[in-house]
Amino acid sequence: MKEIQQIRDKYIRILDDSENSTMKAKEIADDLFALDLTVYSKDNTFDSIIYNALSISELDSSISLHPEQQKILNEIEKNQALIVSAPTSFGKTFCIFEYIARYEPNNIVLIVPTLALVDEYRKKIIKKYKEKFQEYKIYSNIDEEKQYDFDRKNIFILTHDRVVQETNYMLIKKIDLLVIDEVYKLEKDLKDDRVLILNMAYYYMAKIADKYVLLAPFIKEVEDTELLEKKPVLYASNYSPVVNEVISCELINDKDRELECKKILDKIGKKEKTLIYFPTVTGIYNYIKNIISNEDVIKDMDENIKFFIDWAKEEIHEEWGLIKALERGYLIHNGQLPIGTRMFQMNLYEKSSIYNRLLCTSTLLEGVNTSAKNIIITRPSRTKNNDKDNFSAFDFYNLVGRTGRLYEHFLGKAYYIKGPKDPKYEKVDAVRSIKFELTDQSKDIDLQTGNIEKHKDIIDFLNMLKIDREEYCSKIGNKVRFETVKKMYNKYREIREKLQEELQSLIDDNKKGRYSLVTILYTIINGKNNVLESNIINKLLDRKRPKLKTVIKNVSKGKDDNVDYIIATTIRLKMGYIEHEFYTKVLIIRYFMENEGVKEELINKLNEKVINAIEQLYFSDSIQKKMLVDIGIYERDVENIIKIVGSNFEDELELKNRLIDNVNKLDNISFISKYVINNLI
Repeated sequence: MKEIQQIRDKYIRILDDSENSTMKAKEIADDLFALDLTVYSKDNTFDSIIYNALSISELDSSISLHPEQQKILNEIEKNQALIVSAPTSFGKTFCIFEYIARYEPNNIVLIVPTLALVDEYRKKIIKKYKEKFQEYKIYSNIDEEKQYDFDRKNIFILTHDRVVQETNYMLIKKIDLLVIDEVYKLEKDLKDDRVLILNMAYYYMAKIADKYVLLAPFIKEVEDTELLEKKPVLYASNYSPVVNEVISCELINDKDRELECKKILDKIGKKEKTLIYFPTVTGIYNYIKNIISNEDVIKDMDENIKFFIDWAKEEIHEEWGLIKALERGYLIHNGQLPIGTRMFQMNLYEKSSIYNRLLCTSTLLEGVNTSAKNIIITRPSRTKNNDKDNFSAFDFYNLVGRTGRLYEHFLGKAYYIKGPKDPKYEKVDAVRSIKFELTDQSKDIDLQTGNIEKHKDIIDFLNMLKIDREEYCSKIGNKVRFETVKKMYNKYREIREKLQEELQSLIDDNKKGRYSLVTILYTIINGKNNVLESNIINKLLDRKRPKLKTVIKNVSKGKDDNVDYIIATTIRLKMGYIEHEFYTKVLIIRYFMENEGVKEELINKLNEKVINAIEQLYFSDSIQKKMLVDIGIYERDVENIIKIVGSNFEDELELKNRLIDNVNKLDNISFISKYVINNLI
């Protein structure tokens, strides 16, 4: 007997193949209803009329929930802890917001892996469904100086690293509903510090949450959940109202990937929404340079796009690949782009009839919801342009699932450019069991939770530093894995005299620059120096906030052939690395120095030259300024905006209202900041 989803797929294909899908849905409405495809049977049968009338969404009265969504809502209500596994097109996130609208829990924490998802959730709450959430205070940061009122309604939308930042999670005293999206990321990955952080976020938040829900695709089992304090129930569904079809495009020569991608795009045409996936940002820029830059520039360009391009040429660089792509009808999405730039492009993708092609990286795997008829997978890898980092079937079909969209595309097509050594994928292999690092054998989790007796290397390291586990967790924390800390300490001991000599020379010569200091710190952090990256970091730490274009031009003198790489590297270091990884690890180096009793004046010089500069540049001293950056305001406009709207707003709804009320006074700011503010209205 065929699995019911296979029968659903057959009927969805019938709708897709029909000349008039509305008429066809009326003809087969009884069958569609019997298959729980109520989103298509609508009011075309008596049963459908009754069902849809009783299933109207509290969140959006134009929508009736399908039966599987109703089951999810019931499961959330009756269970203290729940894991929901369902395909990308299921509408899991909608179920969460529907639950909130129906049951109105007071204190809600939504944890997502990326700032792009924070922005997506924020838009739903403060714009799309604002009437349903107007009683809530909305926060995307935790302010250690603030006393939160947990007797009123609060929604915290946080990336997992912000939850565990120092001890800020302890400021959240009550949680009625905790939701963690893309929860398969809880699975142990020793190469990824963020997995440790997410597990610790789950560990701390689940303890105080009255109810929690974990969301994921393609999970058939979570192992060892009995070891968790609150054992979650797994509800798995394969229900999908759209069909995803994989079309394999086989290559003889691995070097033909770019030409094959162009061939597929030519076949699809320019009218269908299409994602083009690359493992790396470098891969995107290479495709722009080798293929897209040879295409014609759009003649009649929208005024907003012209303004954006002018701004980007002045602030970033006139040779930026994103500009070349935009001029020719392509968009880019990756986690390294400035938030406002990403928002501008996603709005174009959603609303424009011209900008239907979106070049993207693995940020699309992390839950960002896009509407796409097609996806082209240029290589089945997450981080590298080679065959040593191939996707699992889980990752592959997670990406395939980004095609198709309820009410827009019955059938989503994934074109898989398959090189001679690339694997063949079967959907049956995508559904898998996972084990959270929290319940797996993990040295890092044991260190954070106090079970270190079996780890002699941890005990020896703590003895060498002459500290206990509590001090390690307090001073070093859980943002960096133990093995990384140990490697950093060994490198620190190797060159600490050089570090101290450099700090002393900065004291002796107040006019001396920090470049040599940055190279030493970079070497301790990474085990070896990278002249280009150290040079860029040094220039980006200028407290005057130079344009990225100024930094890029300064470091690219005589290196014109490599300008694409320098632009991409500068943006990557600016938009993530310095604020998070570099800053976190410099704090650990400072602790090594304090632990050894290094002279206070040397530590003060490290603070002055590097740590304080990062805190100022990334607005660590002001949660209000950080909120502006988080909604997409260009950082060089923040001070000017604060002068107009003030700095005593409490949450993001209040910030939104102040920006809208003062929009006519905000003249002296960039195009991208004006665009972000106007988009709030």
